[in-house]
Amino acid sequence: MLDAEPTGTTKALQMIRPRFALAFTSALLAATLLVACGPNSGSPGGNASVASAAEVQSTGVLAPAPAEPARVGATPQTSAPQPPPRASRSGFLVALDPGHGGDESGAAAYGVVERDSNVELAQRVRAYLVAAGVQVHLTREDNGRATGLITPGGDTRVSTRSDLQERVIAANRLGADIFVSLHSNGSGDPNMRGFEVYYESRRPFADDNYRLAKELLDGALKGAANAGHPSTSRGIIDAGCWRNNNGRCIGLFVLSPGGSPTSIGPQMGPVTAKEATNMPAALLESLFISSPDDAAMLKSDAVRASIARGIADGILRYLGIPA
Repeated sequence: MLDAEPTGTTKALQMIRPRFALAFTSALLAATLLVACGPNSGSPGGNASVASAAEVQSTGVLAPAPAEPARVGATPQTSAPQPPPRASRSGFLVALDPGHGGDESGAAAYGVVERDSNVELAQRVRAYLVAAGVQVHLTREDNGRATGLITPGGDTRVSTRSDLQERVIAANRLGADIFVSLHSNGSGDPNMRGFEVYYESRRPFADDNYRLAKELLDGALKGAANAGHPSTSRGIIDAGCWRNNNGRCIGLFVLSPGGSPTSIGPQMGPVTAKEATNMPAALLESLFISSPDDAAMLKSDAVRASIARGIADGILRYLGIPA
């Protein structure tokens, strides 16, 4: 549901290869040392290092994300990250934005909380992208807001605006190639179901926004179908006039042009975004938490894995990388 919203330098291990005399006893010693220092000896930072994606502690119905390659030498996210070297095999960097966070939990029904579901799904998508050689930045790694921004007791409207702005700023500073915001929908009508995706037509790269949105929607739909749960497409929606406020169009914060009136939630009213994304962006709504059938899909590990794979495949197609 719309908030609406809201890497480190790899250190190569230096293998020490001492030079020894040609004497037989020295050769034996050299062999012993090489075995002890080899790449399979447990030294940190080896290429085979693998870490599990963070497990989300939410309603108890979400399964942990699949294991993904560790980001060797990664540093914690800060409010002003420095552009990292493009160490990925593809050379691409994708900013994945799990919608909501902290006290802004989004839609919640049938044992699924959107805030928690979004970040777990993003971790799954990241695992697939990293396996394909794509570098990934998550705007949040847990159920909180963006790192170091929100103080307890703060004004929710101000906090949400700051949180969303920080996500955009981080993606820009890191030089991300695309920005993908992941959400689930909610409605007062339990019969509303399916996937929809938003793009912004008022940006210089509007055509790229639309193409990214289409790939995300196609991928998510295919993922659901592959899991044996074909779903409904609610289409690709221009977010340039997501809300109408006394004849003035209000867009989505993370997609809108800088300086334009935007929304951070249906009950929070319009605000102005200071900085817009420098890259194509789209926002995907994966199913309706308010629908018992869609919520059941979101609670299924197999369905979540397949939808995440579909989303990742859509991103790879957009980037021109074989899925």
